[in-house]
Amino acid sequence: ISPAQAADDSDLQLQNRLKAHITFLADDLLLGRQPGSDGYDIAANYVASQFQQMGLVPAGSDGTYFQRVPLRQAFLEPGSAELIVRQGGITTALVFVEQFYMGPSLGSLSSELNADMVFVGYGIDAPELDHSDYTDINVEGKVVVLLAGQPDDFPSEEGAHFASTTEKTRAAVRGGAVGILMIHTPRAKKRFEWDRLKGMVGAPSMGWINTNGEVHGVFEQIRGGALIDHTAADVLFENASVDLATILERDEGGEALGAFDLEGEVSMRQRSTHQDIFSPNVVAMLPGSDPLLAGEYVAYTAHLDHIGELHTEAYEEGHGDRINNGALDNASGISVMLETARLFAEGEPPRRSVMFVAVTAEEKGLVGSEYFAMNPTVSIQSIVSVVNLDMPLLLYDFADVIAFGAEHSSMGDTVRNAAESYAIELSPDPFPEQNIFVRSDHYRFVQQGVPSVFLVTGMKSVDGSVNTQPIYESFLKEHYHKPTDDLMLPIHYPAAAKFTRINAKIGELIANDPTRPAWHEGDFFGNTFAK
Repeated sequence: ISPAQAADDSDLQLQNRLKAHITFLADDLLLGRQPGSDGYDIAANYVASQFQQMGLVPAGSDGTYFQRVPLRQAFLEPGSAELIVRQGGITTALVFVEQFYMGPSLGSLSSELNADMVFVGYGIDAPELDHSDYTDINVEGKVVVLLAGQPDDFPSEEGAHFASTTEKTRAAVRGGAVGILMIHTPRAKKRFEWDRLKGMVGAPSMGWINTNGEVHGVFEQIRGGALIDHTAADVLFENASVDLATILERDEGGEALGAFDLEGEVSMRQRSTHQDIFSPNVVAMLPGSDPLLAGEYVAYTAHLDHIGELHTEAYEEGHGDRINNGALDNASGISVMLETARLFAEGEPPRRSVMFVAVTAEEKGLVGSEYFAMNPTVSIQSIVSVVNLDMPLLLYDFADVIAFGAEHSSMGDTVRNAAESYAIELSPDPFPEQNIFVRSDHYRFVQQGVPSVFLVTGMKSVDGSVNTQPIYESFLKEHYHKPTDDLMLPIHYPAAAKFTRINAKIGELIANDPTRPAWHEGDFFGNTFAK
């Protein structure tokens, strides 16, 4: 057998294995891999079985491949969500889902809030970017009304950090606010269509439970919160010094929004039911060969969960299929991670150890990865880097890759070198307005100071005759978080194999480099989070 033929055979075997993983993980039997479900547990056992077959060392809890994540899931009681605005004797009740959206509460079984309102622009407090919407306004004991998003002139990724719900909530808490009303603007709709909220009704919220028995990241001071469609938000600005139309024009035009008191008061109510469950992260490790470096880890992450089945109401609206199989989101990422692990296990062990973490509850707000990053099974300081795999669009033969976060640390050069060894380019983020860097599991490790990238296929095709833009856009519009993200998609397995080899090469370069990856001097994320 010639070396060329051996290489072809090996590539075909890799493609077949990738196909086998995706076919299993996206099967209807797993019912969309919702954390806490039997389907998710079957997927977790499958991943652990693969790790064991490869001879990888268990790196979960108690000598197993599993780290049990204690989760609380909360369901909104149907009909219990209320948002009422009272002004000058006029009472306006907004319509749930049509005009406002409120998720279940992880913190309390019921909540009720009546308070005055104050408009605070984007609700961002970012001294590092010379911006604070709270400078000249008193929000103590009030509901802050704010726009989704961030100022137009903010740098994309740093801005995304401050524009995240968590950071906006923290800023509101620091100011003494007791509730938050976020307006979903026309600008925000370009990223997230309001209608997509209908599919979230009936789905549980989840958070991880800390040693005090409380859900991590819940701010008890905030007693009510809702998202309100801009088409219904005029009522909040009755007799205000600036009307909503002007505010939205300023948002579109990149102008300062201002902050001011609003007339009247708002009432918010909801009731939730709680259930405490466990769902595992699945963790394995290949020990390094260098006595000095084997105590350090290059980590790969990919989320194993997806969003389960459509709840009854959405199903009744005419979907023929109710199972969200998540073939590309993220059976594909898990499959690439498994075959990356196999390439490592079958080759010469690198100098550093390599860790593989399949995380739960990513779709619930990066919950499983946050639990692992804050309760790691090895010391967090010993994890030198993270490469995250989430929804690589394996639908055409790609000529470039994108590594979100590459420009923040020395990992950018590593990814470029790895890609170039397969004649593939590294392209910059093509969607800066989407704030993707803060929206997947690697970001929980960034928040613990670990240099990290999020690797996906790029927008260029090897065969220039393939226009990838419509392929990308059609996946996001037609299939993302829908039952049609399934095995009927035209998955390009030769591209999947190439992507896997590039991914493994990145880890190999980091694992064998005597110096660990470092944040660039003065980088915002390094300065903010590195210990």
